Amino acid sequence: MRQIRKPTHYIGSRNMSEQQRSCDAVEFLYNRYIKDDPERVASFQEACRQADIAQRVYDIRHKLHMTREDLAEFSGLTAETIGDLEESDYEGNWDAAVQKINAAFDRWIKEVIIPAARMTPDEYMVQVANA
Repeated sequence: MRQIRKPTHYIGSRNMSEQQRSCDAVEFLYNRYIKDDPERVASFQEACRQADIAQRVYDIRHKLHMTREDLAEFSGLTAETIGDLEESDYEGNWDAAVQKINAAFDRWIKEVIIPAARMTPDEYMVQVANA
């Protein structure tokens, strides 16, 4: 059976012994309640996959300076759905949503980022006319 890997980073300002206890606790709980049950292992693995996707969507959206509303507009999903995805709380088809999000990121780059990068200072600087 799959053993849980220990997290390599921790949130907060815990000292090392607190971090180790936290990691040991997670490992203990996994080994006690999940590892011997194939159905729970599959459910745990799917939850981990969804959490990874959620973090990746959030990270990319922020790198591209998109709001949830921007991503919703470009993907055809709702801002609430984007929020649910980013919080790993989405109840729909994750693979279909990810396809729409990937297409939206691609459109955002082609329709917003690249045209903005090609602008000259005359196109983006506000000119003040003298009265």
